[in-house]
Order: sequence, then C-alpha cells, then structure tokens
Amino acid sequence: MSDFEGVVVTRADIARYAGVKRPAVTNWERRHADFPRPLEETVDAPSGVEVFSAAEVLAWLAKRIVPANARQPGEPEGTTYGDRFRLALGGPRSGALLKAVDLLSGQQAERFRGELSQADHLTVLLSLVYLRGCRPEEWQRIVAEASRYQFSHSGGLLVRFLASAVREGLGTMHEQLLLALSQNLGDVRLADMVRLLDDTGPVDRGEHAVAFEKLLARYSDLLGKRAGDFFTPRAAVEVIAGVIAEGAGDVHSVHDPFIRAGELVSAAWEAVTAVQQTPGSIEVSGAGVGEHPLALAGMNLALHGIPDAGLWTGDVAPAAGGGPWQRDALTFDRVVTNPPFNVKFDRPVDERNWRYGPPPRHNANFAWLQHAVTSLKPGGRAAVIMPDIAAFSANPSERRIRAAMVEDGAVEALIALPAQLFASTGISVTVWLLRYPTGLCDEILFVDASHFGSLTTRVRRELSPDELRRIHEEHRSWSLARAEGRAFAGTDGLSRAVPIEKLREMDYTLSPAFHVPRGRRSDTRSADRTDLVTLARHLAEVHARTREADAAAEELLERYGL
Repeated sequence: MSDFEGVVVTRADIARYAGVKRPAVTNWERRHADFPRPLEETVDAPSGVEVFSAAEVLAWLAKRIVPANARQPGEPEGTTYGDRFRLALGGPRSGALLKAVDLLSGQQAERFRGELSQADHLTVLLSLVYLRGCRPEEWQRIVAEASRYQFSHSGGLLVRFLASAVREGLGTMHEQLLLALSQNLGDVRLADMVRLLDDTGPVDRGEHAVAFEKLLARYSDLLGKRAGDFFTPRAAVEVIAGVIAEGAGDVHSVHDPFIRAGELVSAAWEAVTAVQQTPGSIEVSGAGVGEHPLALAGMNLALHGIPDAGLWTGDVAPAAGGGPWQRDALTFDRVVTNPPFNVKFDRPVDERNWRYGPPPRHNANFAWLQHAVTSLKPGGRAAVIMPDIAAFSANPSERRIRAAMVEDGAVEALIALPAQLFASTGISVTVWLLRYPTGLCDEILFVDASHFGSLTTRVRRELSPDELRRIHEEHRSWSLARAEGRAFAGTDGLSRAVPIEKLREMDYTLSPAFHVPRGRRSDTRSADRTDLVTLARHLAEVHARTREADAAAEELLERYGL
C-alpha cells in the first residue's frame, strides 16, 4: 500500500508538488490516456474542484524522468517528477538513492574514483551508503566537511573522517581498512560523491539496503572467481530462507558460522520474523574470515534492521566438536551457511570429539555439516550449501559420516540446485536441510531442481519466482504429510521421499539425481531381469573402483601430510 492512500490533490497541487507550471498538468491529461482520472466523490474535495488520488498521481509521475534542462539545483540525473511529488508530500524520494548509486558505480565511476582500484572504490561507496542509512549524525558531519571544500579532489582527508565515523558502528577493523585506503585517495572526487548521495533527499532505510545489495552484486561480478569468500547467490539465499522459516514460530536465534557479507543470515532472519505471530527479539550472529567480510556483513545487517548482530572471527574449517574456542560450543535455533567448498584443514584434524567421526584431512565439507548439526538447540534446524560431490562421495571417511548422520536422524532433506548460480564457480550445489538429531530416521526428502533456472547472462543462471515457489511447496507438502501421518506422493521429476531401507541399499548415496525419477520413458516395456542384474553388477564394480581410487588418494595425501 502507498504511503499516500486516501490523500487527494487538485491540479494546482499536482503542478506545485511536481515543480511544473499549471498548464503542464492539463497538457499531461490531454496527451496521455493513462493519466489518472478525477475521483467521482470524496468528502475532502473543495466545492466544485476536481481532485485526484495522490497515490495514483505519484505512480504515474514516477515513470517520467525530469529532462536535464528542467532539473532543479541538486537533483541528480534520473530524477523523476514522482521524486519531487513524493518529497513535497513529506515522503522519501523513492529510487533516488538507487539512481545515484548506479551513477557512482557504473559507467561514470571513472569520473569519481581517480587512481583508486574498482574494488577499493566500491568499498568506499559501500561505507558511504551504510553511513548515510544507519549513522545519520555521523553522515551529517561528513556532509558538512564535504561542503567546506572548494575543490572536489579531497578524498584522503574526507575518508579519514569516514573511517572515524564508521568506527562507532563497526569497531576498529573497518576503520583501519579505510585508513589504509586514504593514502591512495588524493585524486578521488569523494566530496562530489558525498554531495551526490546527500542530494537524493529523504530516503528510507529499505532503499539503502537495496542499494547496498546492488553494490555487493557489482563487487561480486568485479571479483569473479576471487569473490568466492564473499557472496551467496540470491537464488540459493531465497531457497534457504523459505525452507528454514517453516515451523519457526518459537525461534529466538539465527546463526551463520561462515557469514560472508551477511546476505544469507539476514534473509533467514527476515523470513523467520515474518512467520512469527508475535515477533520477539531474535538474536543474529555469525563468524567470518578476514576484516573486510566481517565489515561488509556488519554494514549489511545494520541496513536490514539488525544493528546489534554478534560477529566474531572464525575459520575456513571448524574445529572438532565444541572445539578449542568457547564460541564454537554455542547452540542456536536456526543455522544457515554457505561455507567454502572442499577446503583443506590448515591444522591437524583432531581425531576426537567429532559426533560422527573425523573428516578427511584434505576436505572440510563434512566438518561443516557436523558443525551445523552440533550447533543446533533441541528442535533446531539448519541449512548448509554443499557441492554435489558431498552427497555421494565414496571417500571412506565421508561415507561413514554420511551414514552416521542419516541413521542418527540428523538429515531431513536435500535440494539439488542448478549449475551456474555462483559467480565464483560453475558447479551445481545441493542444500542440505539438517535437524537436531532424533536418533531415528524413517525417510529423507529429495528435491531435484537441478533442471530449473534460466541464463540471465552467458555464465549466470537465476531461478524464477515460480520455481522458488515450487521448491518451497514440495518441502511444505512433505512436512505436512509427515505431520498428518500419511505418505508423501512426491512430484514426478521433482521430488520423492525415500525410506531408510532404500538408502541403506544404496550405501547412503544422497544425491537427489539418484532418487528422483525424471518423468516416464516413452519406451514402457518391462526391463529384463537379466539385464538389470548385469547393470547392477557393473554399477557395483564402478563403485568399488571409485572407493579404491579414493583410498589410494587418501593414502597418498596422508603420505604428504595433507
């Protein structure tokens, strides 16, 4: 609903609020058939004067950009008549900040960043957006300093003021990062950047959050494969947020042990908050690797309405069990994470304290899965993004852990997502839905959405809203069937619930592609039993050779201390 539902305006009001002459409004009415019609009856109308719905007029004006020769002083490129109209009525200028951010980070970024690298320029811009949205008093001090300079090339000095301002909200880590950048900012037109962002007028925090996410996406595209430690693709975020919010009526804590830029845990928090009838205080926390990711996460969470998130330094691989760090022993109602894939341990793997057995030293995938389970409170649930190989790896250690997790009732469902979602890798991934161990497993849900999605660029794929809805509905339908004590029918080519007996037969292979049939074959003849036996024998031989190769690789890695 618009902020101005029920508000009415006359033609004279429209002209005054849009910053045009009165005949311009009459001209708009005559030339544009979609211009809002006068209201037939309203108690607020002056006698004999036609009035219009302010909300309808705003929606129409928001589509019309003010020409360059008609812009008023301080109005940025892309300003609409709707921006003027909204401001005049006392509302924020919708979309103005996004347009300014597009200008500063897009093709015209070269005008502002001087010799600063693109990545460092985006770091400064991200900090400015955070400060403008979350620290208004500090922002006004930055604006006052920017207005003092006759020349716009004053980046070094201004960024030192910026560093001091962010310290209040983010601590010393990000301050030190900005101070290091200040040595290279002599030719950066930072004062112009500050003034351009400030000239967008009143903007609500939600638009700041959207602007921040747009900049994060550009950062990801810029870094390419080097962005692997920073970002989770939006499609995966939305899949996890939807399923993790189910049954979240009594959730009080959400945690991400590898927080990246906070995009996953903030979405989970929003989804959980939305389903609670009496939303209370939900604690949000996370661990990250490196000062820059933690600073990005802190800014992102604050802009999403989580200014007091608990953030601390973590590692690329979790310690065994509770680990040597006190914070590793904390437990939560919901855990969501997108940990680094297939990383090696940077220290010896402790053979003790792993609930399901020690993971191999060369790969921490099953360390992360175990860590998510042991971080749950009773009744808690987790969602972890894993490379597909984790679901069917023949490595002896990983296979034992996978089997133990299944038998302990820690695995709820696996959702296979399509390839090319990530900027840093083209591989397809699987979302593991985990729960506090019940000690018993009767079945696991498998959803194969690996054929979903469409390419938005040559190398990037996105899921449509309808595809996201279908994934969420499959999990919701399965959960409802279990609650009502009935069998889940599944959807041909998309989902299937597999009983524990079948999983044991398949040596705890958990890849959805192995369990979800992809439609009926056109050849419906019954398969010959002899052929099936032969195929099964060949498959067993392939599995045996794979296990032998894994064992040989494990032995070789151990020989070199890996």
